[in-house]
Amino acid sequence: MRVEVKNIDAQSFVDLFPPCNGCIYWESPGLFRDGGHGRQWLSAKKATESKYDWFKKTLKTFGRCGAVLYLDGKAVGYSQYAPPSLLPNVMEYAQSVSPPSWDAVLISCLYIRPEHQRRGLGKTLFQKVVGDIGESGCRAIETYARDDLSDNCSGPTRFYLENGFTLVTTKKWERAVFSLLRLKLTE
Repeated sequence: MRVEVKNIDAQSFVDLFPPCNGCIYWESPGLFRDGGHGRQWLSAKKATESKYDWFKKTLKTFGRCGAVLYLDGKAVGYSQYAPPSLLPNVMEYAQSVSPPSWDAVLISCLYIRPEHQRRGLGKTLFQKVVGDIGESGCRAIETYARDDLSDNCSGPTRFYLENGFTLVTTKKWERAVFSLLRLKLTE
């Protein structure tokens, strides 16, 4: 089993898999909709272009902001992170759960395909993300995670608590329970 993690760039972006390659939930909430039967995108091509444009812009203004995890050469994991100001859908979470700290970088996605979960790959991807964010000089990392569902885009609350995060707040929002979690990188 050969595991490799690459930062998002033009080449690794092409390797992103569905639904991650077209999910614009955090970057372009105006183009994203929930059709009542799960998440749907207005146009797969437009969504992918929008996501790629977000990565190009964020790479220029912030630096590294995502990674792809490969298992034996095949992309099976994905992570995305940025300052909250670069993730427009943070405003909805700020109003419904709790606002993030503006000194933190927010992990918006940390996802391993279901058939590859429970093999330590999530922790490998997570360690790469924490290392990248730490190298950028940021003081902390935060994320919104689900307490009541383990298979979601940012991962389960339990995972973050097991990896050094502390609970900032927990709140029921619509039919789900979300926690805002924080990991201090520097004092």
